[in-house]
Formats: sequence, C-alpha cells, structure tokens
Amino acid sequence: KMNKSEIIKILEETVGYLEKIINAATSFLSPYGKEQLNFKMQKGNPEFFRRTEKGKQEYIRLSDDKTIKELSSRYYNKRLRSAALKEKKQIERCISILKQNPEISDIDKVSERIPKAVKANAVLAELTSEGYARIWQEGNSIVKKRRTQKKDDYHKFETNRGDYVGSKSEVIIADRLFARGIPYHYEVAFTPEAVIDESRPVFDEFGTIIGFEALGFSPRAADTLHPDFYVLNKRTGKAYFWEHLGRMDNNEYCRKNFNRFMRILDAGFVIGEDLLVTHEDSQNPLKTEDIDRTIERYLI
Repeated sequence: KMNKSEIIKILEETVGYLEKIINAATSFLSPYGKEQLNFKMQKGNPEFFRRTEKGKQEYIRLSDDKTIKELSSRYYNKRLRSAALKEKKQIERCISILKQNPEISDIDKVSERIPKAVKANAVLAELTSEGYARIWQEGNSIVKKRRTQKKDDYHKFETNRGDYVGSKSEVIIADRLFARGIPYHYEVAFTPEAVIDESRPVFDEFGTIIGFEALGFSPRAADTLHPDFYVLNKRTGKAYFWEHLGRMDNNEYCRKNFNRFMRILDAGFVIGEDLLVTHEDSQNPLKTEDIDRTIERYLI
C-alpha cells in the first residue's frame, strides 16, 4: 500500500545512491588521461590494447599488470558513470512529474481534504490508505475479544476515544495514537501458536475479507494473550502489537511478562517487526516523547 509520497522518497534515495556512483566513478577517470582500452578474445584468451590520444593502438603485454588495471578501471568506470548519469536524469524527470499538483493528484492528499462529515457517510475505496484503515478499524466489531470497552473493576481509565483501559499510561498511549490518526484496537485476543485456517475467512459488513479463523482458538481460554494495543500503519498496511510494560521494578510482573514474551517470540514474532514495546518503572515514568518516537518510526 505504497502511496505517491513514499515512491518519491524512494526515488530521491535512489538519486542519492546514483550520485555516489557517479562521484566514485569520476574519481577513477581523472588519473588515466584520455587513453582508451581495447581488447579482444584470441583463442579464449584476452588480448589488451592501448589506444593513445593520437589514435594509435599499441599492444599491452599481459605482464604489464599496472597499465592493464588502470585502463580497465577507466573502461569500467567510464561506462558505469555514463549509465548512472542517464538513469539519474530519468529518475529526476519522474520525480518532477510526481511532485506536480500534489493536492489534486495524490490519492491520500485528496482523501485528507474531503470533509469528515462526507467521509463518515461514504464507503471508501479499500485501496486508498484511509479506506483500508477504515475497514481495518471497523473490524473492531468482529475482532475476537474477551470484553467490551466498558468500565469495570480493572479498566477504570477513559481515553479520548471513549475506551476504558487499565492504566494512566495506556490512556496516554491511546490518546497519542488517536490524536495522530493511528487506527488501534485495545486488548484483542491473541494466541501466537494458533494455526490460521485460510479456508474459513472472516468478512466485514461490506463483504471484504479481513482475516481468517484460527483453529482451536478461544478468546476466553486461560492461555490466550491480550496485547495492550493492536495498531496499524495506514501508509504501509502493516499492523503491530504494542505492549506497554508498566511495572518493570516488580519482579513477579517481570517474570509473568517474560513468559508471555517468550511465547510470542518462539512463535516467530520479532520485536521491532511485529511487536512494539514501551516500558516504565516507579522511578522512570513513561514519557510522551517515547510514545511519539515509536509512532514516528513505525506508524507514520
């Protein structure tokens, strides 16, 4: 789900890479003057010739390693530099075209400018970032959970979105996600060892497949995990679990969470690729800049 801004970024990075090639190749050209290398294969063996500035061609003995290496380097880098210059020019032309009139030609920018009241009543195209995010978020009604988002003895703290969560730190995380427009679910049921049955799709209200049933999975089973947040990068379509460890100076808390994390990691999930983690203790409370840093790195 790559948008135009991401494509431009990749192309600009490619231009930077090509410039490094051009500069490196140029540095190899200057020491060797204007002499050129010619070569041919004779009975399976290479023969090297030097063409001087006056156009005279001279045979180079294979024992003259220094001259062969210098002229071979010039031959190689001259052609590499020429190709890199052409490719750089082509890509820069593409970037120039892509940057024209972004407000009317960039799908996500156009979507952002449509009034919220209109979008709230519209069925959005799934292939736009915002359309996919809407479908992902509305899947909240059928995501398997152990509870509704109502206040209870444990979930006492209300977020700006109206969810009730288990700690003030979770409120801060939820509110930062909400303020940045990051779709999230709170405490979805999750069994890392579950086997996904792709013959049993789960549909949303529009008939779109948003997941598959898991064999032998129950949201209320004793061994089912409930990660704090399940979050979505709208730009890439990548979803992550986000766990906040709030009592790192409590030994029993750390032991229980270590066992949970080992289950997740043993199932093939990777911290930083599938699982995001923040933490705090009584002496080092969670900071909003830590939350924003995680959001910026993985979710924007």
